[in-house]
Amino acid sequence: MIADLQRPFDVGIVMTTVIRPSITQAVRSVFAQQFGGRIQILIGIDQWKGERALLMSLIAEAPSNVAITVIDLGYSTSRRHGGPYPSHYGGALKTILSFAANARHVAYLDDDNWYAPDHVASMLEAVAGKAWGFSLRHMVERQTGATICPDTWESLGPGRGIYAEAQGGFVDTNCYLLDAQACYDVFPEWAMTRVGGTGGDRQVLKLLAGRPWGTNGRHSVYYRAKLIGAHPYLLWCYRCAGVDLAQFMPPEAIPGEDVWRQCAEFDRAKAARGDAPAPAGDGNAANAPSGGSPAASPAET
Repeated sequence: MIADLQRPFDVGIVMTTVIRPSITQAVRSVFAQQFGGRIQILIGIDQWKGERALLMSLIAEAPSNVAITVIDLGYSTSRRHGGPYPSHYGGALKTILSFAANARHVAYLDDDNWYAPDHVASMLEAVAGKAWGFSLRHMVERQTGATICPDTWESLGPGRGIYAEAQGGFVDTNCYLLDAQACYDVFPEWAMTRVGGTGGDRQVLKLLAGRPWGTNGRHSVYYRAKLIGAHPYLLWCYRCAGVDLAQFMPPEAIPGEDVWRQCAEFDRAKAARGDAPAPAGDGNAANAPSGGSPAASPAET
């Protein structure tokens, strides 16, 4: 472990968790970064649902350039667990950890997702001289961890993707890298979500969109997605991206041909307006067929 914690790190990586088993893959993906600089992983315990020994073993594995800072308040700050803050995903923990990071640049990683080995290095390069940046992501089957396909329709940044018109675009939490000195005012948005207990990603992007940003242009985040129960138009996006949904879903959960026809007609209407089809990376799902609009609730974990 790094002994000199006072010297600033090159990047801080914020992770709120209940210590699910998947945290092992998430943390080890940070250990495996092809980056010689100093990394601080800030792990905030929302609730203990896993074994303390699991976290202790990961701390013991940390390579010499990685320090793990654990913040365990002994209670959850999330309103759904009796705390004061509305966010379902750790309450105020993500905000607290963002301010606690001893690094100019702060990234985020949920405990069930993981980074490609070049993520940190390529993102730091992307945000040089910028206020913030984002990567792209691969969609991964939630239970098995099998890679489904690159996300080419949802988390694409400001003004792009199926939430472009309704919400100005979307960036998944795991894809962000923020310059803390340029973006400190957005940290409270993680805690003070306004749409039930979710929506922090959208609130953050709304504040960041007008500031200088960069992207590594790489699908360097692996994001576990739930396909069963997803909005039919989102499943259509997978289908248009060449995914055989039968590999990941039971037949009864896959929409029928009538739904696909509605989705195709919706895309044709978008094209007539000059919008590109969703899998190409632009468009608006605000009036998507069958089941209401997915534009009001981008995926968030």
